[in-house]
Amino acid sequence: MRGNGVSEDVDEVGAELRRAVVRLYSRFRSERVEGEVSEASLLVLVVLDKQGPMSLSELSSFAKVTLGSMSQTVRRLEQQEYVTKSRGTQDRRKVLFTLTDQGRDVSTASRRHRQNWLNGRLAELTAEERADLLRIAPLLLRIADS
Repeated sequence: MRGNGVSEDVDEVGAELRRAVVRLYSRFRSERVEGEVSEASLLVLVVLDKQGPMSLSELSSFAKVTLGSMSQTVRRLEQQEYVTKSRGTQDRRKVLFTLTDQGRDVSTASRRHRQNWLNGRLAELTAEERADLLRIAPLLLRIADS
């Protein structure tokens, strides 16, 4: 299909999109509050803040990491008193992790800082450029969710 330009177009769009997404994600991750927890820990805090108590396997599945890796992450968060663990009410064998008020504060401060950074960059764009991004966002979500 090289002759009709479709494949070249897909290749070019893919290359530019990868470059933009990787750079934006990297820049976004670099926007950190002083003393902020690791990216893996922040993900756990945010997920618990939005979803409520979760088990280790649910957290590792959500983050797409091994149980061992997630176990280390929640152990550090527990030591920092950002999460607590308790037994499930229906299945007492199940251990659930819950966000503490201190953990919620850390999660909120980090999200607010990154939101302010992104909003500042968006404010530097023209109204037309922001409208373009608003139109493109659902397409990016569709790609990410497929």
